[in-house]
Amino acid sequence: MTSSVFMILLVLACFFAAVLNLASDSRFRRGFMRFAIITAVCCGAFFYGYGYSYVMGISVVSVIRALMALCRMFGGVNDLGSIQAAPVFQFPAALAVFWCAHFLAFYVTASAAIATLGDRLLRRIRVTLLRKGPLLLIYGLNPRSVAYGRRMAGRHERSVLFVDSDSNPALESAVKAFGGVVEKGADALSANPHFLRQINMKAGSRQLELAALHTDGRKNLAYARSLLDSLNASGISSSQTRLLAAGIGEEAASLQALGDHGYGSVFAFDDYDLTARMIIQDHPPCNLLSFSEAGTAKEDFHAVLLGFGRMGRAVLTQLVMNGQFEGSHFRVDIFDPGAQSGFLHDHPLTKHYDIRFHQADGTTDDFYAFLAASRQSIRMIVVCTGSPTKNHEIAEDLANWYPRYESMPLVVHATRECYFWLDENRQEKQSASLFDGPGLDLERLDAAAMQINHIYREESGSTGTAQEDWQACAYEDRQSSRAAADFYPAVLRAASRTAEQVLSGQWPPEPDVLENLSKTEHLRWCAYQYVLGYAPMSPEIWQERAERYAREKEQGLSPRFAIGKDRERRLHACLIPWEDLDALSRKENAVTGRNVDYQQMDRNNVLMISRVLAVNGAQGEDAHA
Repeated sequence: MTSSVFMILLVLACFFAAVLNLASDSRFRRGFMRFAIITAVCCGAFFYGYGYSYVMGISVVSVIRALMALCRMFGGVNDLGSIQAAPVFQFPAALAVFWCAHFLAFYVTASAAIATLGDRLLRRIRVTLLRKGPLLLIYGLNPRSVAYGRRMAGRHERSVLFVDSDSNPALESAVKAFGGVVEKGADALSANPHFLRQINMKAGSRQLELAALHTDGRKNLAYARSLLDSLNASGISSSQTRLLAAGIGEEAASLQALGDHGYGSVFAFDDYDLTARMIIQDHPPCNLLSFSEAGTAKEDFHAVLLGFGRMGRAVLTQLVMNGQFEGSHFRVDIFDPGAQSGFLHDHPLTKHYDIRFHQADGTTDDFYAFLAASRQSIRMIVVCTGSPTKNHEIAEDLANWYPRYESMPLVVHATRECYFWLDENRQEKQSASLFDGPGLDLERLDAAAMQINHIYREESGSTGTAQEDWQACAYEDRQSSRAAADFYPAVLRAASRTAEQVLSGQWPPEPDVLENLSKTEHLRWCAYQYVLGYAPMSPEIWQERAERYAREKEQGLSPRFAIGKDRERRLHACLIPWEDLDALSRKENAVTGRNVDYQQMDRNNVLMISRVLAVNGAQGEDAHA
């Protein structure tokens, strides 16, 4: 009796293990299915080939019988009775292998039926798995969000839950294929506290990342706010949460936690901005220039934009932020019949950088006349007309226009989700899609930025961890740290160092190199501020703020504002040449009694690279251990 019970339990366990396999990660499942098919076919060919040749001899009939028996395995039928006389079947081990092969063959065939008949069971298993470990909650079911969910499920140990009211069988099947769950219930759609209890989200250490990827940015913002209200009502700490959101614009700052109210980390993006960032990270301006031993650029950086819609504007801001180098002049020529379009009207960028507009497109004689006159200085051409077909045609025309014996600038043409470029052989290459590639991986995006912020905070007296300091960091300051991290490859190239050399102890560089790198860092910082819309603070406004600071100080108050930065009017006193920073430092210290050194701040930003790389390198090793 005991043996029978054990046998029954073992059979049930094997069956549920088989069903659980259908709910597991798709890579494992596909690998197991391949193993099952190959094993079943090889074992079936051996047993039936050997068995029928022993019983009937080698003939056409025995080959056909063996082949038919092999096929019948996948229907759950066996021909053991016809070949049992063969000597190999006298061994129990051989019989065990024989029956295992038949089980694997039938499992391959029955897997579809099990998936269909056991759909509720599979869903229950997956929903149970959602209640444990890190959870990725994706709002919006569409091809882009599914691509993102598939990638993140494959790269990180986390459960994936989609929430959307729309029903799309094809997309739902794709989600099930990688082990995700689609939820369309009222509680999930309203993101209420009851929904949080359903997914076992409560105060503690469990991590929740919301990826708001609906095609309508307004819905993303509304859902993020609803979920945040429920998280706060449930007492869930901001340190447990992160938000990745598409199309919510400047509202992202209101969702960023300062303390315990808000998401612990917020990364808001626009498709165009993120694609432009991906272009510049993959093909940074620094790689198109050469540098002296002293760390200064030997050439000017000159880029051309063909088209100035949303993509062109996004590319321009990335070029400005990443194209400033000591010793180099920055210039961008924009060709578009309606180039300015009010976007840069009275903007600080046009006042401080050499940005020229041409009322023509990339197919006109005017453009090619300009190209002929400037062919030696242009380093990069970005085609972003808004039409993928037209982009491709213009890029192809450019490749044909430049003679084969002459090197041509980097040519890139971009859409809102990926970009293409011409390699050294003028062959077109395509980048990874925005949602299939690493561009939305929050852990990767923020790793260096978090360390930069941590070092800033340490210098200001903080004793917290990097995560704690990041938690206390305002959204605008996080964006600043991200921009600084993006520029690290340029600093290393200007210094003629690799990351490996820096980690091996070859940092800091020589004093003259450090000074020039610090000047480049100041140029980068100024560019970032201009992109944000900041303008230089006039001496009169600075004096007014200094007098206000002195009055509050005399009254025994602790002034809570910086003399040189006016956030409301977007003014900053440090938007001046490097050489004038020392005078500003002395003037400010005379009022505040502090010992600020603005030039040294830029030097420190360069010096900290070794610390940031060391921490991120160690984290990378841990992640792959």
